[in-house]
Amino acid sequence: MTTIELGNIGSKEQVEKLVAKLSGQTYMNFIVDYSIAAGNYPVTISTERAETSEEELKDMVLFYLACNI
Repeated sequence: MTTIELGNIGSKEQVEKLVAKLSGQTYMNFIVDYSIAAGNYPVTISTERAETSEEELKDMVLFYLACNI
């Protein structure tokens, strides 16, 4: 499993929108997790594709988000 940290999001509503938009998308089948820490919501995105590097995952997430703005 390859995981990248997206960063801290300021509100739960924004995180839930991000989870709804990204979960299960692309051939990488994004897995989006979050928690609460000091009033922020740290978000991670993973894929279970063993051959995927962190750089490839980051590029695919950015590509997917850019195409869906």
